[in-house]
Amino acid sequence: MTRTSFPEIAPVRRETVQSRIHQELRTMLMAGHFQPGQALKINDLAAAFGTSAQPIRESIRQLVAERALDATANRSARIPLLGPEQLDDLRRTRLALEGLAAELATERATEEGISALSRIVDEELRADDKRDIGTSVAHNLNFHFTMYRMSGSEIIPPIIEGLWLRVGPHVRTAAEIFDAREGRGAELHVRAIEAMRRGDGPGTRAAIETDINRFFDLIRDMAPTED
Repeated sequence: MTRTSFPEIAPVRRETVQSRIHQELRTMLMAGHFQPGQALKINDLAAAFGTSAQPIRESIRQLVAERALDATANRSARIPLLGPEQLDDLRRTRLALEGLAAELATERATEEGISALSRIVDEELRADDKRDIGTSVAHNLNFHFTMYRMSGSEIIPPIIEGLWLRVGPHVRTAAEIFDAREGRGAELHVRAIEAMRRGDGPGTRAAIETDINRFFDLIRDMAPTED
């Protein structure tokens, strides 16, 4: 008799080079590794990743479809330049979705989850005191999405990721403008954790909304305007 099922064998996931590059570029965009208006050339990225042009080209095509990049005439891409109206639209949407995710996360928070957030903030504070902007920005990203995954929603975090793909290139700019030393950068994250410990969903939401508003206030005046 031919055996048609093997329940003891787990399926093997084959992750392609292209999918890994796509995910890496997404993370780099959200963490502010690229600057607004920066050109992303296929050959340069292929050399950096140590791969051929094809997976880079496909990854860029996907990111253009996600509106994370603008296509250019030579089939490369550039980081979008966001005007004041686009930034205001992103601000409103982030406030609505991330505020909701923060409240839901508070309702479902466990001591283990809150402790994980606290450890991230401790690392963020150390990076801020050293003026290590790249590390601080990475911890900022980790803090927000660790919290949003605690919401239990399968729908909200991926939508928020799409928003961060748009605003991520501005994150480093905001961090460079703002002096985060002596706890000033992570103070709102600390406040959010304190509210979560109290089971205060509106308080957590208020801290996250203030954090979002501070970010947009820092970058809005630098946005290009139409002639």
